[in-house]
Amino acid sequence: MKAIPRGIYGITVRGWGMDHIRSAEVLLRAGVRIIQYREKSLSTREMIDDARRVHELCMSYGAVFIVNDRVDVAYASEADGVHLGQEDLPAELARKILGDAIVGVSASTPEEGVLAEKVGADYIGAGSIFPSRTKPEERVLGFEGLKRLIELVKLPVYAIGGIKLQHLEMLKNVGVYGIAVISEIFDSGDPYAKARSLVETWKKLGD
Repeated sequence: MKAIPRGIYGITVRGWGMDHIRSAEVLLRAGVRIIQYREKSLSTREMIDDARRVHELCMSYGAVFIVNDRVDVAYASEADGVHLGQEDLPAELARKILGDAIVGVSASTPEEGVLAEKVGADYIGAGSIFPSRTKPEERVLGFEGLKRLIELVKLPVYAIGGIKLQHLEMLKNVGVYGIAVISEIFDSGDPYAKARSLVETWKKLGD
C-alpha cells in the first residue's frame, strides 16, 4: 500500500469549465499529492477511461490516486485506492477485490468513524464539517463531532465539507491529517492559485 499523504486532498470535477483530467492537472501542478476521481453520471466505460488518464497524471507527479465509490473503476484503472461512502460496498469486501490498496471510508458521526476503523479502513473522510454546496444533502458532523471522532480513532482523518482557507489552522490544531476541498478551489476564479495557497498554508502550519 502506498503511503497516504498529509495535507490537501484534491477532488476532481466535471464543471466550472473543466473536465476531470484538466482539474486533476490544476491540482497536481499546485502541489496536491492525493487526488480523488469523483463521478456519478458517466457510463462505466467513460469513467474507466477518465480514471486511467487521471491515474497517469498522478503517477507523473508522484501522487496517490483514489477512485470515489466505484471499486470496479478503481480496479480497472489500477488506482492506488478507493473511497467508500456508508451506502457503498463494505470496506472489507473492497479489500478482498483490491488487495493491498488504500481503502478510505466516509464518516458523518464519531460512531461511523469507530466502525470504519474496526472494518479495516486506512483513513477516514470526516464530514460534513460545515454545510457544503457540492453535497448539500450531507449530514453536518460539525467541529465538535470532528474533535470527538479524532479522539476515538487512530486512523488518519481528512476533514471535508464547506472548508475554506481560513479554517485550516483551526482544523489542523485538532489533529486532522488533511482537508478535502472542492468549491473553495474551483469556485475561486483562479483554481490553481487557490489550490497553491491551500498547499502552502498547510505547509506553513507544520506537520
